[in-house]
Amino acid sequence: MESIEDALTYPMENDDWTVTVLIGGIFSLLSFLIVPSFLVSGYLVRAVRERVQGATQPPTFGDWDELLVDGIKAWAIGLVYMLVPLVVLGVTVGGSLLTILSGTDAGMGAGLAGLVGGLLITFVLSLVFGYVATAAIIHFACTGELGAAFDFGTLRKLVLSPEYATPWLVSVALFIAANVVVNLFNVIPFIGSLVAVVLSPFATFYVVVVATDLWAGGYTAALDERAAAESAGTATV
Repeated sequence: MESIEDALTYPMENDDWTVTVLIGGIFSLLSFLIVPSFLVSGYLVRAVRERVQGATQPPTFGDWDELLVDGIKAWAIGLVYMLVPLVVLGVTVGGSLLTILSGTDAGMGAGLAGLVGGLLITFVLSLVFGYVATAAIIHFACTGELGAAFDFGTLRKLVLSPEYATPWLVSVALFIAANVVVNLFNVIPFIGSLVAVVLSPFATFYVVVVATDLWAGGYTAALDERAAAESAGTATV
């Protein structure tokens, strides 16, 4: 894996990086309108694809139709993989709330225990399936084929490789760190919370670009490592 310093400065390799981050941040801020969220996902797909193909700087926004289509595909892939956590959340939380609403002390206790347990299980499942979903979206981005997101043989090799797992863990740590830094503005009276809300989508998008660099490197290293191992095994036989 490349150095963290190189990854953190990767978004600035493009001369128009401030414009890209500004657009990405605005789209992230407006993600509740759905379409801007698709465009950010499409940008992620493009950034990973071009980085794997050897690009030395992140792409700019443009070719909006392509971004939108790729973004919708990425969202669909993520939704399919996250169905299990979502179903578990609905069943456990829904059942617990019904138990709580029974009005009895026993029902209240059992419901609260079920609610906490359900949220904990959902959290763990979200991490696991989110990890795999990210790999699936990256594989789709690099091949350009939607079916590649469900190529479980390749995905198994990818998600079990430390060459991929390490960059993914680093990216998660960076997202958490960015969130912590932004939320430090909340200690400023009156305007702190507003600054944090406005700054958050731009900081998050910047880390997204950093993450595409890390993921692309991990993807290439993991599959190259596996291909080399398989070649060595074939040669031995």
